[in-house]
Amino acid sequence: MLGADEGTLTLGFVPGVPGQELIDSGHAKGVLRSCGEVLRRIHATATDVLRSEAGDDAEAGNDAGTGDDAGTGDDAGAGDVLVHGDFGPHNTLFEPRTFQVTAVVDWEFAHLGDPVEDLAWCEWIVRMHHPEHADALGHFFGAYGGTVPTWSARHASMLAKCASYREFCQRWDPSGPGVRQWEERTEITRAWQAQP
Repeated sequence: MLGADEGTLTLGFVPGVPGQELIDSGHAKGVLRSCGEVLRRIHATATDVLRSEAGDDAEAGNDAGTGDDAGTGDDAGAGDVLVHGDFGPHNTLFEPRTFQVTAVVDWEFAHLGDPVEDLAWCEWIVRMHHPEHADALGHFFGAYGGTVPTWSARHASMLAKCASYREFCQRWDPSGPGVRQWEERTEITRAWQAQP
């Protein structure tokens, strides 16, 4: 975003290659390491600034003032961080030689919440869409630093996110293909075990 006036957003082109393309080209370690580094910076954003900028909706855990709870159902509290809500290599652009992040895109699910949401969802994206590179997730967690949430916490967060996407699809088309797709993805996710 280049600027914002009342009722108008000015957008511009950001250079970079989507992370999933670089992973598919054999660069999972570099991409996931950079994802961990940028996610750590996102989660370190001062929440008091966000609360004062976003107003009451952010304090209530609502998504961008829509009134929709985009989080895990918990009220935002003192321990919350800025959560992207759909974080992973699919929503991150990179300089293709250095893997430096040039942009994190698609912030429509951003809210204040638990960091496990973004950590677990990035892991889910890799395990679901790039399973042959799941062994590189250690680079993501290592670059993020700190204590990695337990597998049971990450797994529960993945299943909760799958359920929320299924419910979203069901509201639009109760017997549509999106509902079936998220039911299938939920069962695949439920069967996953902790990575060695």
